[in-house]
Amino acid sequence: MKQSNTLLYVTKGFLGFSGSDRFPREWREGATEETRLLFFGVVPGWRHRLTFQEISDAKRELATCEGGGLVPIWNHLIKVEELEGQACRYTDDVEIQAGPLTLLVWLYANVFYRYRQWRWRSLLKRSA
Repeated sequence: MKQSNTLLYVTKGFLGFSGSDRFPREWREGATEETRLLFFGVVPGWRHRLTFQEISDAKRELATCEGGGLVPIWNHLIKVEELEGQACRYTDDVEIQAGPLTLLVWLYANVFYRYRQWRWRSLLKRSA
């Protein structure tokens, strides 16, 4: 979850990022990246800023403060919890504030994160 190519994989087909070839190989705490969102990988959206608030191996968490365009606040916390055996629980916790568009953005986020979960599973099966 700390590598930019993982983000690109789990969002591919649903959301792309212009200039993603300039993303660092691995995200760094305190770093900020700016990009233009590409809906479905091709439809240009607004400029979006991602600031990596916390990246903790010990807690297995990555937290970003994000936003831009029609969605000024899109804060994201990813948590991975170890379960018994070789299982884990992956959780996306997202705070969205988009004024009168919040409900619409929330609906989009629900579909988007379900898609991401499917892509995560696909990635894990490929790498097993």
